[in-house]
Amino acid sequence: MREYTAKEIKLLKANPYTFKVTKNKLYFTVEFKEAFWTAYQAGMAPRKILADFGYDLEMFGQKQIDSIVQRVKREAQSGNGFRQGENHDRRKRDNLSIPKGTTIESQEALENILNEVKYLRQEVEFLKKISRTENIARRKF
Repeated sequence: MREYTAKEIKLLKANPYTFKVTKNKLYFTVEFKEAFWTAYQAGMAPRKILADFGYDLEMFGQKQIDSIVQRVKREAQSGNGFRQGENHDRRKRDNLSIPKGTTIESQEALENILNEVKYLRQEVEFLKKISRTENIARRKF
């Protein structure tokens, strides 16, 4: 993964369409994403769009430009609109709830079960990460 230099970070931060920039990642404003998507759908090339919005094309490789297009396209087609900053929607939401009209004893029992399910889900995710880490370590040797 390419890292931005201190000079590039300064230039990117100066652009009004940059929401946030770190040494590894660039986040665009909602205004940029909306305008980018509109121009892209009108047939403009991604490089031309970036240049028109004041970005130096020397900072972006073709793979990064393709990634920008895919991220904007995915947000546009998600139905949730564009967002600034990091997208935490990838995280699974717990859609577990207690039905209305249950007795207090049943509610307490269901709450205990729901808490246990949430805990077990977290535990499974933790075990997946451990397993993934061990597999990566094995491949290196």
